[in-house]
Amino acid sequence: MTVLDNQNNQNYQNGFLIYNKEFIFKGKFLSSEQFKIAEICFNTSMTGYQEILTDPSYKSQFINFTFPLIGIVGCNNEDYESWKIHASGLICSEIFSSSSNWRSNINFTNWLLDQKSCAFFDLDTRSLTKIIRDYGPKNIMLCSESYFNEKGIDLIIDQIDQYPTLEENDVIADYTNELEVTVKDTKKESLNIAFLDFGAKDNIKKNLSNRNCNLLEFDMNFKAESILSKKPDGIFLSNGPGDPQKVFNNIKPELKKILESKIPTFGICLGHQILSLAFNAKTKRMDKGHRGGNHPVKNLETGQVEITSQNHGFVVSNDDFPNDLEISHISLFDNTVDGMRSKSQPLFSVQYHPESSPGPHDSRYLFDKFIELMKSNAS
Repeated sequence: MTVLDNQNNQNYQNGFLIYNKEFIFKGKFLSSEQFKIAEICFNTSMTGYQEILTDPSYKSQFINFTFPLIGIVGCNNEDYESWKIHASGLICSEIFSSSSNWRSNINFTNWLLDQKSCAFFDLDTRSLTKIIRDYGPKNIMLCSESYFNEKGIDLIIDQIDQYPTLEENDVIADYTNELEVTVKDTKKESLNIAFLDFGAKDNIKKNLSNRNCNLLEFDMNFKAESILSKKPDGIFLSNGPGDPQKVFNNIKPELKKILESKIPTFGICLGHQILSLAFNAKTKRMDKGHRGGNHPVKNLETGQVEITSQNHGFVVSNDDFPNDLEISHISLFDNTVDGMRSKSQPLFSVQYHPESSPGPHDSRYLFDKFIELMKSNAS
């Protein structure tokens, strides 16, 4: 049974999810638009839907939640990972619109409507997940029943096929155009970090700020001269949406100048991929992607296993891994590269999200490692 407040019943209608001609799902469509196209992915997290939907890394993607009931704790003003929902929409089995949590100040359905987002529900999301697993991520359409009947399946498939892929879309440029960055002055009593924001989650910033770091924020249009003139103690490269190769191509000359300074550097997710590309590693699209809060990762230096939060559809290739780098962490799901460090300078990165939010806190020691790296470099 799909649970919705009666007051919101007028906001949804019968609709269709079209993966291709063979896989079409009927369900309920909650949207102010008649149709929407984006790439589909799936996330296995059981909690944290507000943080996930507001993570800029999901820009231009529909998130299919495998957990069957979404919305039960409502939404609040504290659990944003950015200023708005960046995902194109969500897909779930059931939506619960009564807020069953003392922190909630708005129910989930009203929050989606306020954010001008969309949802598709009342379908078998486990079957849909298996299709994504077997056939891969691709652009799909969510639409109303009236739109489906008016246009017909052939025209709809043409629309989907003509829509730009994630590799073709310049999603990070769209994010940067919306981003407001005010570069702060350095502080003598703090560690000053040049924070390169490609789509950063707020909890990354909080983890650094809570460790007495002063973040000097720059967007993807940064200039090396501006950053180096601040004499930062460290460089941080954030997570973000889109194809890492495309992002790297846009920033390569300026990034190379920064890395030549050998200032301590830390990268997360997209930042990890960009740093790897800077050392001549290769990245590739994954068949399924890693998205969830229960991914086991092995630290090859200590032999310990960390349970991590992950969200990525691209990965650094194990093949022809650069001699200048050393693989530091691997995924125990598929042996993909989950971390690396430089052999010649104070630089390291991880594919997963040590800040979690949502997810386990096993890997927050990496922020402390970055702090120690900056302090030792300064001494």
